[in-house]
Amino acid sequence: PPNAGEGGDRRMDRKRTLTKYSLLLWKIFRTVLLIGLSFIILQPFVVKTLMACMAPEDLMDSSVSLVPKHFSSYYWQVAWDTLDIGSGIWPTLLVSLITGILQLISSSMVGYGLARVKFKGRGVFFALIFIIMLVPPQTYSMAQYLRFVDFGVGPLSVSLTNSFIPQFMMSIGGLGLKQGLYIYLFYVIFRGLPKELEDAANIDGLGSFGTFVRVMIPNAKNIFLTVFLFSFCWQWTDVSYTNTYFTDRPLLASRILDITVRVGITYDNKGTGIARNAACLIIMVPLILIFIFGQKKITQSITTSGQAN
Repeated sequence: PPNAGEGGDRRMDRKRTLTKYSLLLWKIFRTVLLIGLSFIILQPFVVKTLMACMAPEDLMDSSVSLVPKHFSSYYWQVAWDTLDIGSGIWPTLLVSLITGILQLISSSMVGYGLARVKFKGRGVFFALIFIIMLVPPQTYSMAQYLRFVDFGVGPLSVSLTNSFIPQFMMSIGGLGLKQGLYIYLFYVIFRGLPKELEDAANIDGLGSFGTFVRVMIPNAKNIFLTVFLFSFCWQWTDVSYTNTYFTDRPLLASRILDITVRVGITYDNKGTGIARNAACLIIMVPLILIFIFGQKKITQSITTSGQAN
């Protein structure tokens, strides 16, 4: 009958209209969600930046809440002078690079061994990785500090504090900053690679180390970049290890605690907090530049990690 065709057309029209409105609602929801997340992420930076631009008299003005009445670079100058960028940037860069490379080497080898090599006690070692990830470093930092203060065997001992050696030793030994997470990332990635890659390498006469270097690393290069950037950024802003093993604060992040603002003969606690926030923003500038110029590569390395190339 003719009405049957018209009813089918109406149903198709309603279905198209419903689909169109569903897509529109999803776009609105997605936009609101992204705006909300962006606000949550950017709000602390905006607040800290605006407060760092205040003049000291704005802190005494109860009518000033967030936007300063008198824009000033006073707190930025205090932060810059205390950080002494010229003497602190090169040790910070050197330690961050070396620590990142050492953690990259040790984490990748441990993750590969746990993922692809069968041996007794593998489950115990895997459980230790989670313990390293979950246990706060404050619980064992004192024991580590005492070990490095009196480092040696028998009567031969030497103090390794006020040097970068403890951080390098912990990084190569798998106990560096956030290293449990790096090992787990490599474990997941290497476990997901096809076993046929190893079989083909064995047929070609490659051993375990040759397979790791010539087969596994090229197929997991994206996660290598990801882990290195994570390690570099966390080490760049680290204050836990650097404040534990150093008394002269050679790295930029550790100098933030030295920032104080005085008013006459007393300390201005609120002004000190603002100056320290300004110092944090200054220290983060290189990391922000890395993300801005390498955003595409960083995002690609994270989203495609574990996929064979």
